[in-house]
Amino acid sequence: MSTSPDTVGQRRGDSAAAPSGAARTGSGGGALTGPPTRRRRPRGPRLARLQRTFDRRLLPPLLLAPALLIIFGLVGYPVLRTFWLSFHDAGLAAMVSGEMAFVGIDNYVTIVTDAHYRRVFLVTAVFGLACVIGTMVLGVGVALLLNRPFRGRILLGVLVLLPWAMPRVAAATIWQWMFHDQYGVVNWLLTTLGMTQFEGFAWFISPLRAFVAIGVVVVWQSFPFVALSILAALQSIPTDVVEAARLDGATATQRLRHITLPMIKPVLVVMVIISTIWNFKVFDQVFIMTEGGPARSTEVLSIATWREAFTRLDFGLASALAIAMFLILTLVTVVYVRAIRDDEELR
Repeated sequence: MSTSPDTVGQRRGDSAAAPSGAARTGSGGGALTGPPTRRRRPRGPRLARLQRTFDRRLLPPLLLAPALLIIFGLVGYPVLRTFWLSFHDAGLAAMVSGEMAFVGIDNYVTIVTDAHYRRVFLVTAVFGLACVIGTMVLGVGVALLLNRPFRGRILLGVLVLLPWAMPRVAAATIWQWMFHDQYGVVNWLLTTLGMTQFEGFAWFISPLRAFVAIGVVVVWQSFPFVALSILAALQSIPTDVVEAARLDGATATQRLRHITLPMIKPVLVVMVIISTIWNFKVFDQVFIMTEGGPARSTEVLSIATWREAFTRLDFGLASALAIAMFLILTLVTVVYVRAIRDDEELR
């Protein structure tokens, strides 16, 4: 078969037009390969070490920096400002003029030597301790009840959550009406149950009665969180441990004392600390139900701080009261955690 000169020339032209860097493959008919690419130089050991150091040490603080700045602006600066004001005569006129005189520890001396403030600290401690005990006892009891299988357990769990979900101001207002001496539902219920001495019973005319009413509201709103936290801890206990104790003849009380409570002790410690902080700085319920009355007899530390700041406009003394409450709660928390840690080390 003959080939024309035009066809031969066309093939030569096509061959000449091919890129100079192209290389033909063998008889297998593979595709043409392109120009060779420049290979990336391997990273040196020093550069890799710097990269690892940056990722491990510098990158986490850089990522946390925006959040830390926001937290400092919202929490850190107010605390430092309050601490600074506690050493100054920060009345309204002085704060407006900007000429706040430095008084040293005079504000702290006042809250220690004044009889009224000593009574406020004592009342706050007793009331807070009573509320912590009531919250923990009721919370642990409800958690143990919800940990048992029975019909209606889910409904009971939902009902337990309602007090915690209700706003404190709204709850305190409702309870104030419920404790009314003439048409309150509390007196009506107690009278219906046969306690006739509660007919027309005035709850807010004496400090003890008022604190009982306020304590009921505080515990009622505090125990659901404790109950749910303890319930989660109870459900994490291995069932085979409890079953083994039951087969060994341990009673329910013995299982609770020697197995359940030791295994949920870390959660109990956290709940006690949180309850202490909540109940020692309680404000809404006291302010709504009594506002510190009658005759300032139910005035706790938070109410005294509010009164000094926004009634007497003595921001220096109010700041000293706030710092004192902060230091007391910090000290109580540290002592309690250290005592628990020492007890675990002895075991």
